[in-house]
Amino acid sequence: MIKIKSEYQKLTPLWIAVFVDILGFSIILPFLPFFIAEFNSSPVIIGFLLSSNAIFGFFFGPILGKLSDNYGRKPVMLISLAGTLVGFIILIISNNILLLFIARIVDGVFSGQFPIAKAIIGDVVPPKERPKQMTNIGIAFGLAFLIGPAIGGILSPFGLIWPGILAAILTGFSLVYTTVYLEESLPKKVHSKWQDVVIETPDLNKKSISIWKNNKTLMLIIQYSFIAITGGILQTTFSIFAGIRLGLSPFVVGILLALLGIYQIIFRVLIFNRVRKLIGDPITALLGLGTYIIAYLFFGIVTQVWELVILLFFLSFAGSLSQGIITGFISRSVDNKNQGKIMGITTGIDNLTQIIGPIVGGILLSLSGNIPYALVLSLLSVIPFLIGFRVLKFGYDNREKEIKTEIVPKEVIETGIIS
Repeated sequence: MIKIKSEYQKLTPLWIAVFVDILGFSIILPFLPFFIAEFNSSPVIIGFLLSSNAIFGFFFGPILGKLSDNYGRKPVMLISLAGTLVGFIILIISNNILLLFIARIVDGVFSGQFPIAKAIIGDVVPPKERPKQMTNIGIAFGLAFLIGPAIGGILSPFGLIWPGILAAILTGFSLVYTTVYLEESLPKKVHSKWQDVVIETPDLNKKSISIWKNNKTLMLIIQYSFIAITGGILQTTFSIFAGIRLGLSPFVVGILLALLGIYQIIFRVLIFNRVRKLIGDPITALLGLGTYIIAYLFFGIVTQVWELVILLFFLSFAGSLSQGIITGFISRSVDNKNQGKIMGITTGIDNLTQIIGPIVGGILLSLSGNIPYALVLSLLSVIPFLIGFRVLKFGYDNREKEIKTEIVPKEVIETGIIS
């Protein structure tokens, strides 16, 4: 791994790629009622249309991540971006529901930007700094969800073609930018060209441990899964909750969702690093996970918009403190040979929650009162909080004993001895 003294400018293509990927999904959200009327479809069909992307992402995310472990991060990232571009082109020419399905499925099959971006962070960022960089992915994610629906709404009078063209142009730009500026980071493929740098090399005599035989990794995956499932239920049914339970209009719901994104960006940019430097990563994550438990309970008693504004404030606080750190710990729990695979698995879990979230949330909201909805979300949050006391204690990196840190002279690098 390479320790870069500056703020990792080489990661810029990752933020652009993730931003474009999420933008492409969020830009079509304002068109959902249009799809129902234009293509004479039912809400159920449109629901399947949205979930089709997540379903194929669930299966292909781990595959793309593993391919990046074997053949390199950059080529698989470029393939993912090219596939996303093709998906947007199909979206532009879609004049029936079948083509829309094909467009979303193609985008799901090639949705490798997210897991590969996280794998590259695992390659080039030292363990102590990974939570910060993993959190930066959340910033790119939040910005895309803020801007995407707004763009889609502004361009909606012109039909689907112009949002699709804009998304395709942005993806094309990301493809070119990544081709030029993204440097390969997979350790076994990197031939370093830098001057004297700090390189952390794993003990080559130590056999790589399978993810499914690594108990610590499995516990972290379980923890991540419960966080993702709980968040998936809320994300996919928040609009229904706000509309049915509080009688809010779509406009107000949209404002609240935008506010949620603003909260997340503020916390991740201004609060996150200050808190983790003050109390450390494990305690910071536990503080966030504990806040989730309490915040979700308040869904059972919220009746006013201002109460919901405060509730979203604390949910954003919880997510900003915990999610980046936990993803960083997952990255640290495996060796470099499995970075792409493990990040593909976490992305697959995220996609799975987008499938089961509407089902579970819909069932809970079909019951009388808000208590069942709030109670289930809160109870699901207790599990990752309790797991946190065990798995977040392994320090900055459980591979520290396997890693040798040394200064490699420029002359040695140039001879090609280090590869």
